[in-house]
Amino acid sequence: MRRLAGAKALPSLPELDRLWYELMREMTDAGKVVKYRASVLQQDNTKADMDVIRVGPFTASSNGKYLGYLPGTKSLAALNGELEGDFPQIGRSLQAAVGGTGYAKAVVDPARGALLGMYVERPGLIRRIQQGEAVAYVIVAVGILGVAVAFFQAIYLVSTRIKVVSQLKHLDNPSKNNPLGRVLLSFRGDGNRIENSELAELRISEAVLREVPKLERFQAFLRLAVAAGPLLGLIGTVIGMIITFRAIVASGTSDPKLMATGIGQAMINTVLGLSIAIPLLFINAGLATLSRFVTQTLDEQSQSLLAETVKQKQA
Repeated sequence: MRRLAGAKALPSLPELDRLWYELMREMTDAGKVVKYRASVLQQDNTKADMDVIRVGPFTASSNGKYLGYLPGTKSLAALNGELEGDFPQIGRSLQAAVGGTGYAKAVVDPARGALLGMYVERPGLIRRIQQGEAVAYVIVAVGILGVAVAFFQAIYLVSTRIKVVSQLKHLDNPSKNNPLGRVLLSFRGDGNRIENSELAELRISEAVLREVPKLERFQAFLRLAVAAGPLLGLIGTVIGMIITFRAIVASGTSDPKLMATGIGQAMINTVLGLSIAIPLLFINAGLATLSRFVTQTLDEQSQSLLAETVKQKQA
C-alpha cells in the first residue's frame, strides 16, 4: 500500500491483483478467532510469553486479561488496569472454549484496544467520591446517616404496626408493648373506667400525643437531608467552577485537560447530591405512610372510647 501510494504511475495488473488478494485476506482473517503464543509487554516494561487469543483484528486477551496493540513497536501490551464486571470471565471462557462446540461470548473492540483502555481508565465509585473532595464526603455522610436512621425507624414502625393490628383483635386485653395498648390502659387509669368524659378526653389525648413523637421521629431529619442534598451538590458545583476558572486564568488557555478537574468535581458533587435526595425522598414517604396508619388507628380508637364514655354517661 505504501508503494502504491507513493508511485507516480498507475498500478499494474499484478499489483492490483495483489492488492485485491491482500484485501480479501484481511477480510477473511477479520472473521477468525485464533490462539497463538506471543511476547506481551507487561506494565513493568518487561516482556513475557503468553497464550493469546485474538478475535479478528479487534480484541486480544490472555487468561481473562485484555491486551492492547502498540503500532510503534508492533507488539501487544497489557492494559494499565483491570477490567471489572463480566469482562475477565468472558475472556477466560473464550480462551477455554474448544472449536466445534457452538457459540462463545467475546468482547469486540473496533478500535483495537483503545476503547478498552479508556474503559480501564474510567474511575470507579471510590475515585469519583475522592474527586469531589470535602463536599462529596459530607454528602455521602449525610446519605449514609439518613439511610441508617430510616432503616432503624422502618423496623420499629413495621413491628409496631404488627403489634397494633394484633391489639385490634384483643381490645379487651390491652398490652403495654404497643401504642394502642398503652392508650387503652391510660383510658382506664388505675384500672377502673373513667366516668368523667372531660377527664377521659384529656387522658386519651395525652396518651396519643405521647406516642406520636416515637412514630414520626427522624422524618424531620430525612426531610432536611432531602433538601440539603441538592444544596450541598450546588456548593460542590460552585467550588468546581471556581477551580476551573482559576485553571483557565493561570494557564491563559482553555485546555480541556486543565479544566477537567474542576468540571469533574462540579458534576460529581451535583450527581451525589441528587443521588441521596431522591432515594431519601421515597424512603421518607414510605415511613410517613407507616406512621400515619398507626396514628390514624390511635385516633379512631380514642374517639371510639370517648363516644362510649359519653353514651354511658347519658344513659
